[in-house]
Amino acid sequence: MVEFALCIPLLMLFIFGIIYFGRSFYTKQIVTMSVQEGARMACRMPDLSNSSSRDYVRGFTVTGQSINTNSPIYQALAAGHLLSGPQGSSGDLPPGSSVSILPWDDNSIAMPAGTVGVRIRYPFVFIGSAFPGNSTPAGQVKIWMGPDGPPVPFLDTLITEQAVATQEVVY
Repeated sequence: MVEFALCIPLLMLFIFGIIYFGRSFYTKQIVTMSVQEGARMACRMPDLSNSSSRDYVRGFTVTGQSINTNSPIYQALAAGHLLSGPQGSSGDLPPGSSVSILPWDDNSIAMPAGTVGVRIRYPFVFIGSAFPGNSTPAGQVKIWMGPDGPPVPFLDTLITEQAVATQEVVY
């Protein structure tokens, strides 16, 4: 019993660490695949200066409301269960996320001539959900490491991925 009591904090740290990095890696991979597919579609899309063309590629408004369920970005995020609907396979992005077609949606990003980019920002939440109405407090989860040890935080963070492709459509 004494050995177990001494080992349980370290064991819990390992278990939570594995779960934390597993979930964050999974979410980052889904977001990475989404931007790559979005850039692949955007490079073939004519007239990206038109906001409706960009909405079609994004599948979402700039702020994350669903508008095109056939978009490769929407499909990839839905397949990864990262949306607001039932079981995360449909719906909107969580608050704080955004999908941008570059350079049109964000003029502060300098893009080389003849290229188009896609950037997704997605909030990663370790415990619970990134959507409103979540009963788990947002911010961080801490594991107590004994009376003299500082708690180990597992922080929530914003995952940002960007992909760039050369435009294949000639105007």
